Amino acid sequence: MKRLILAMVAAVLLTTSAQAGSCGGADHAHIPKEMAVKYFKQMDANGDDVITKLEFEASPMAKMVKSFDVLKPNEKGEVKKQNFIEVFVKAHT
Repeated sequence: MKRLILAMVAAVLLTTSAQAGSCGGADHAHIPKEMAVKYFKQMDANGDDVITKLEFEASPMAKMVKSFDVLKPNEKGEVKKQNFIEVFVKAHT
């Protein structure tokens, strides 16, 4: 169930950025790892490779992803960069 939710979130994120013309409107394929890194950077305000709930809520991603829990935070309530990238890539391969 968690994979399905994460896959749906990732699909929304990829579709939203493509529709917004963020890539200049050219036809091309997005590489899941590169997209995961891009989305993570948008949420990691202090650049420490960890996303907290406060960082998430202050990021533009909070408008597209309605729940921090979808990002699969660990027991400390944090989402680590490597875990986020791995889960995102798995959902897109």
